[in-house]
Amino acid sequence: MIEARALRVRFGAAEVVRGVDIASPPGTAVGLVGPNGAGKTTTLKAIMGLYRHEGRVLLDGRDITHLGPRQRAATGIGYSPEDRGLFPSLTVRENLLVPIKALHLPQERLEVALQYVEEVKRLLDRKAGQLSGGQQKLVALARAIVVGRRALLLDEVFEGVAPKLADTIKLYIREYIERERAAAILAESTTTYLKGLATTIYHIDRGTITATKNL
Repeated sequence: MIEARALRVRFGAAEVVRGVDIASPPGTAVGLVGPNGAGKTTTLKAIMGLYRHEGRVLLDGRDITHLGPRQRAATGIGYSPEDRGLFPSLTVRENLLVPIKALHLPQERLEVALQYVEEVKRLLDRKAGQLSGGQQKLVALARAIVVGRRALLLDEVFEGVAPKLADTIKLYIREYIERERAAAILAESTTTYLKGLATTIYHIDRGTITATKNL
């Protein structure tokens, strides 16, 4: 389970995440849904350790609040940022190997990612900067899976992709979390592609959870 309790993030005098509680059990996905500027990305970055925060972050019951982003990744949390965060001059294969080398992960993690995100196999030798936006989303998802042995944090993974590809991405995520018993939090602007994937929707606005709905 990946869980945040009473999460708060401040930038100077401005509090942009205000006491967020969110949890995703193993083998399930939850959605964090809200308009642009609602605090979705900030919440995910805080859980990943990329932003300093108050409150607690737990992984399978272990308090990892004191860990930095690299250490949190090493515990098995994979993160796919909204902007994909790929190295454009590196090949897809090299992009996927970066976290393996940086975190000293087993080489088999690459094969696991390619097993679930099959379309990436044919892109391995292409430069990431030469890919379409949808293809880059697939690579970013595969990279998150490389790291995310226990949890995935996916920011706008469906944004800007064609409906057919969005359905494919949803299938990849669902198969991965169900088979590997990983937890997932997906930040999205709408619930369109969360239906049939997320078990719970957390609605967020102005940094506050305004409603929680079980699907």
